[in-house]
Amino acid sequence: MSSIESKRVQYRRYLERAGVIDALSKALIKLYEEQNKPEDAIRFVRRFMCESCPDDTQFDAMKADLEEANKTISKLEQDLERLRSQIKRTPEEIASLLDEGFKALAEDEEKASSLLRKYLTSEILEEYKGVLTAPPIEASLLDCVQSGFNHHDSSCGLYAANPECYDIYTKLFDPVIRDYHGQLDNDKEEIHPAADFGNMDEIENLDPERKYILSTRIRIARNIEGYPYFAKLSEQQFNEIEEKVREAAEAFDGELLGAYYSLKDIASDTQSEMVARHILFKRGDVYLQSAGCYRFWPIGRGIFHNAAETFLIWVNEEDHLRIISMAKCGDLGDVYARLVKGLQELEKNLTFGRHPRYGALTACPTNLGTTLRASVHIRLPLLAKDQERLKTMANDLNLQIRGTGGEHTAITDGIMDISNRRRLGFTEFELVKSLQEGIITLIKAEQELEAKE
Repeated sequence: MSSIESKRVQYRRYLERAGVIDALSKALIKLYEEQNKPEDAIRFVRRFMCESCPDDTQFDAMKADLEEANKTISKLEQDLERLRSQIKRTPEEIASLLDEGFKALAEDEEKASSLLRKYLTSEILEEYKGVLTAPPIEASLLDCVQSGFNHHDSSCGLYAANPECYDIYTKLFDPVIRDYHGQLDNDKEEIHPAADFGNMDEIENLDPERKYILSTRIRIARNIEGYPYFAKLSEQQFNEIEEKVREAAEAFDGELLGAYYSLKDIASDTQSEMVARHILFKRGDVYLQSAGCYRFWPIGRGIFHNAAETFLIWVNEEDHLRIISMAKCGDLGDVYARLVKGLQELEKNLTFGRHPRYGALTACPTNLGTTLRASVHIRLPLLAKDQERLKTMANDLNLQIRGTGGEHTAITDGIMDISNRRRLGFTEFELVKSLQEGIITLIKAEQELEAKE
């Protein structure tokens, strides 16, 4: 018996012991015996199994009350953010908050792994304490380190409030960037090459028989030139960015043709369903919350997708645009070509920010460079049994492996998310090509284990 079959048997026995199967069977028999079958069978079963549950009318009323309460909370949060934006901290207040945050971070020996803690010294703090970016943004060092001060367990702890931060606070940002992206030994001034999407014909369908790969996804981030990042965007600027992207997307044709939807206009049930299908974002990350990412939510946020839902643009999720191409198969070449085509179409109407040293800029220094993450959800059950070997192979191939539920999630039933580990110092084509070669290597290793069994 395979491990999957064994788990199924154990789970069925658990459901039998707990009485779940018996209760469900009775409910389904009752539904079968109904002469007039209800339109909503799920509600019928729920009502049969739970005598104390609210009836349909009560449930609908409670649901409507909850939606109205959420709308009120959202409006109050927006009003609060508008009031906060009118408050301007004095240089003395900024300096005091920086001193307090730095002291708490430096003294926390239990959570000492963040790059912010590693590279923010008292000398750098003193040098940048009173430095602001140019008006009208006037971002401070506090805007960049607030999240890291609030969450000592952050791996990075640093966000740029606007593009200028990378040059104004370079003694902090540069070592963080070089360390995270493995460029500490690179003594070149420009550590990222020019964009190069290469010969797309060299990128292939990695699993034509659809035996291993469940889905393929490539995403990149872009920020529109002339605008700050989320920590310093005004309510008006959130709306302006959304409108610019909406207008640019209206020029799409062919397979990119689709529609734009503002988050504020999407019903909560529909949002939840889209999030579950991995085509829409949501808020809730505590690190981004502290950094100011969800200000004025859901104003200025939205999604564009084509008819087939294989090309998406998330607006003001974290960066101004997150551009995504995907497919429920292993055709990496098709996904890559669609991403490049979509980006090129957007560049006809939008100008994206780029740094001579770091490439495409993002709010988080861990994403800049190519900003590209190419990944597959793949089933490799035999390799998954030997986690050490899998981890070693991934490191040798410059790949990152995690569960399909996101970072820090476990591999389940041999299904995993595999992506490129590098972002900076390589071209877009090099990263996608390296993912291709890595996946081919892993599939061959799985096939060798299959042959032995």
